[in-house]
Amino acid sequence: MGRLVRAALSAVVSSSLAVLAACAPPTQAPPPVTCASDDIGIAAGAPLMYLPDAELDRELDAVRAVGARWLRVDVDWSVVEPHRGQQNWSVPDRVVDRARARGLEVLGIVAYTPAWARVAGGSDTHGYPADPAAFATFARQAATRYATRVHHWEIWNEPNLTSFFRPRADIGAYVELLAAAAPAIKAVQPGARILNGGLAPAVDDGTNISPVTYVEQLYARGAHRYFDILSVHPYSYPALPSDASTQSWNTFYRMRSMRDIMVRYGDGDTPIWATEFGAPTGTASNAVSAQRQADIIADGIAEARRLGWVQKVFVYSMRDRGTNRGDVEQNFGLLQQNFSAKPSHAVVAAATACPTVDGLLDVTAPVDAVW
Repeated sequence: MGRLVRAALSAVVSSSLAVLAACAPPTQAPPPVTCASDDIGIAAGAPLMYLPDAELDRELDAVRAVGARWLRVDVDWSVVEPHRGQQNWSVPDRVVDRARARGLEVLGIVAYTPAWARVAGGSDTHGYPADPAAFATFARQAATRYATRVHHWEIWNEPNLTSFFRPRADIGAYVELLAAAAPAIKAVQPGARILNGGLAPAVDDGTNISPVTYVEQLYARGAHRYFDILSVHPYSYPALPSDASTQSWNTFYRMRSMRDIMVRYGDGDTPIWATEFGAPTGTASNAVSAQRQADIIADGIAEARRLGWVQKVFVYSMRDRGTNRGDVEQNFGLLQQNFSAKPSHAVVAAATACPTVDGLLDVTAPVDAVW
């Protein structure tokens, strides 16, 4: 998963979210907190799709056990149809079926391009499709196949990053994909809910596009008519999501600016979903301690609930993808690679059980407490 985070000093590490929330001056009176365990999901990442059966089952059991109700799953065109007209759905079928058997709701990501359908200069599967109509055909096929199992569809992933939208992040090209795929899905699933491709942390540097700029341009181009939910990847690490002193780069905090754009265009009723959010542990220069990871996730869940219009938070990810502590991408899990729990696991378990103290998430409460 690509992500671009500007360097910043961390806020002082706090021992519990209750202390953090009490010390942070609110910008406005918070709305009432309701028990809504349905608001937590897991963004597992592409490696989940290829685990051996027994390991996949164990990880999905862990998702259900922590109380998450949603799983974000790749429905990868490049995997299903590597050769034109020759489709094999076994990879997404396996994960979707096992997730649904555990009562998990699935957010399907329609994304990535086989070589035969890729735009010139798209050097890998992240090259965007040359023909939006061909992409829409695949999206319609996915919606038809999973008509009774998947009702929420995210169109692409992190299109504001060149690493995920090759050869270059291009809002116009993305809107063409969205405008083709969304109606194609709704033609066979009229009740489907469409999300734009989750927007990653970035700055406007001529290569990548900041999520705030991207949202402004989506609305300026009228693209909001094609999505029902705005999808953002509001990573904030090493800062806490609620840290106003980092608002120049903290994507979680900057969702306020995105929300302001939505309201300005008369789209204030559209919710935001944080479809990837978390922090890496380990020894990399931009990693955080296991306790800091827990504090960031706890603060993000509480902040989403306070804001009210951030409807769901998908934590990335359930389990570390390896044992190399120096590789950021291997260390985002709530669990270590051997399934042992980090402190953040208890935070999510507490959040799904919805214990509260004075209207705030209480991460010190027993994980089996019910509000």
